[in-house]
This record gives sequence, C-alpha cells and structure tokens, in this order.
Amino acid sequence: MITKARFLPYYRVIQSTLGKLVASLDDQAVMEYVSDDQMSIPIANTDAEPRPLPTIELELSDEAIRLALIYGDAASLKHLKNLFHPTQSEAQRAFTDSMRMLPVAFETRLSRRGFREGGFSVIKKYVASRVDASVLRLLVEEAEVIRAGGRRTVDGRSVYEAPATTMLSLLFVQVKVGDECREALTQMRRVIEVASVIKTQREMIHSRISKPVATSSRYREFIELLNKARSNYVISAEERRNLDKRWRNAPDERDLIEEDLRRRIGVT
Repeated sequence: MITKARFLPYYRVIQSTLGKLVASLDDQAVMEYVSDDQMSIPIANTDAEPRPLPTIELELSDEAIRLALIYGDAASLKHLKNLFHPTQSEAQRAFTDSMRMLPVAFETRLSRRGFREGGFSVIKKYVASRVDASVLRLLVEEAEVIRAGGRRTVDGRSVYEAPATTMLSLLFVQVKVGDECREALTQMRRVIEVASVIKTQREMIHSRISKPVATSSRYREFIELLNKARSNYVISAEERRNLDKRWRNAPDERDLIEEDLRRRIGVT
C-alpha cells in the first residue's frame, strides 16, 4: 500500500506543469483526492461557466506511474458530447490536431464494470494519436449504450445486458518513476486545454443567437464604407453592387474587401 503522503510531490508536479488547468489544493485537500494507490485531481473550470470536466488520475507503484485523463461519470461524458455539435468544428479540429501530436505510448481506452464486478475491464483500446473526433464520438456513444443497458444484437442474437459503469480514458500512459511524469504531463497539456473549454449547451445556444447580431452589425458598417466610397466617386454603381454581393457570398474575403475600400477612400 502506497502512503498518501507519497502523492504530494506528484501533485506539485501536476500543478506546476498544468498550472490553472487543475485545481489549486493545499496538502490536506490533496489527501482527500487519494484512495487505493490512486490520486484523482479535477480539471479546473477556466471560465465562469461551470462545466462537468474530466479528472487527471495518477496511479503509483514502486516501478511505474500510470497517468490518465478520465471521463468517469455520465455528466462529464454528456458534456464531452458537445464537442461533436456542428457549431464546434473549430474545437473538433483542435482536438484532432492535439491528439495527433501525442507519442505512440499514449492510448485511448474505454472500460466497463458490471454491478458485481470488482474492477474495470478494457473493452476498446486505440493508439491515442489515431483518435480523431469521429472515433471519439463512437466511443462516447458506446459508453452511453453500456450505461443504459437493455437489449442488443450480438452475433445476430438479441441479448440483454444489464446497465454497467463505464470509464473513458481519453489519454492513458505508463511511465517510469522520475522526470518522465513531468514530460508526459507536458505532452497531455494541449489535449487537456481543449477538453477544458468545450462549450456547454447554454454557451452554444448563446453563440448561435449572438453570431447573427454580430454579423448584422458588421454588415451595417460595411454598407457605410460602400456608401462613402460611392459618394466619393472611387467606385461605380456597378462595382458597389458587385462588392456588396461578394461580401455576402464570400465570408473569407470580407477583411480584404473592407481593407481595400478603406485604402481607396483614405480611411485607416
């Protein structure tokens, strides 16, 4: 049995490596997160909006350290699903890019534990660098099915499976005791950053409401530029119509169009 005090230096390594991404705890509080040779440190909410975030789990033995980023309850898994919403394409790309940068030693694991089972058994395992948003979505959906239980088709037969507890280890790695722990945490940091800022349902709804308002305001400013350029005779009526159409149909070109107009009318 590993004494709880032995985890204190490792918490300090986690805190110094990840900074504000993890909760800042005193020694007594750290002890409350240690149980059965494991320490589970919560990821901190970096924004005002509360989020059910994963935990960093550190399992310690005499020879090795196991580090994992764990989604162990229904609330955190439900929040992770927000990553797959159509409005979160940028976050999906950031997730896939950050996973691709991981060394091959990192794995992504889905585990289950039945009602009377003593521990978790791994049912799916991938090299983490090969897990993109699409693969992760399948894992989350499978975890939800396992949690709900019910009838499933297995090998062409309808079978009943009792609800079970799931654990999604988004990142899992085993390293030697020593400086490799800090190095592994540094490699995990980018994925943890992405996970910590996945939007809540309320934030996504708010962004869908506010985005048209922001676009409308910018369009009014653009029309003012067009009108000024036309009144100063630096563009023709036909060019004005073409620029208006181009601005609305090609969002990626809006900055260039506005910059050219300002240059032509002498506005910086």
